[in-house]
Amino acid sequence: MSPNQTRPLPRVLVNSLPKSGTHLLLQMILGIPGMIITPAWIIEDKDLDLINSGSVGPGHLVHSAERAQLLKQKDIKVIFISRDLRDVAVSLVHFVMLNKWGNHPWTPYLKNLKTHDERLLAMINGVHLTKEEQAEYHMTNIPNIKQFSEDKLGWLHQPGICTVTFEELVSDEDSQNQSIMRILDYLWEDLKDLHLTKFELLQKIKQNIVPENSGTFRKGRIGDWKHEFTETHKEAFKKVAGELLIQLGYEKDNNW
Repeated sequence: MSPNQTRPLPRVLVNSLPKSGTHLLLQMILGIPGMIITPAWIIEDKDLDLINSGSVGPGHLVHSAERAQLLKQKDIKVIFISRDLRDVAVSLVHFVMLNKWGNHPWTPYLKNLKTHDERLLAMINGVHLTKEEQAEYHMTNIPNIKQFSEDKLGWLHQPGICTVTFEELVSDEDSQNQSIMRILDYLWEDLKDLHLTKFELLQKIKQNIVPENSGTFRKGRIGDWKHEFTETHKEAFKKVAGELLIQLGYEKDNNW
């Protein structure tokens, strides 16, 4: 690169466990001057071609070594966000029931359940539909919360990407600042030619955070599960994903 050439802005994939703060993280990246969003979500590998220099694409891509290698070959920077799976389950129920875009495949089945508690339990335990139900609802099953999450959580152990948690981004200002600085450090080689300091970029990013502008924003709180889980939900969750919760660092044991 000659001295007069400017380095192009990064290609960024905001990859996430669904209901973990995808839109919040997107707003942050779009606070970087010159960054724009891709025209569509990144659903499969061919969609990665939508991520040009200076653009950020949102996705919920499953982890694999092959996909990680492909992203590296395409020089796409990956920022992965995850969240307490208990809050993911709660957020998921509300998201499916709201059915904002009118096409969520789980909505008809969940609506047929009588209570919110039953629906939340279905999100935790998963559902295997009978043949009759399959014909009625046009699907075979709903994964349990571990199955729903595990294939994406592999990104947490992938070298060369940046990982953040929803909790780090919303718990307090210091934590948020530290997380944003970690993201800026990760992207820094491609941001130098903006001729802004990291602190100036931090301010621009923070100014662009308006949760209410997100299409899926509901509460955006930490620990909402404490208000919605009954003892039945707790026991079911511990059985299905208690160990995973410990591995992710959200609990030390199953005594919660």
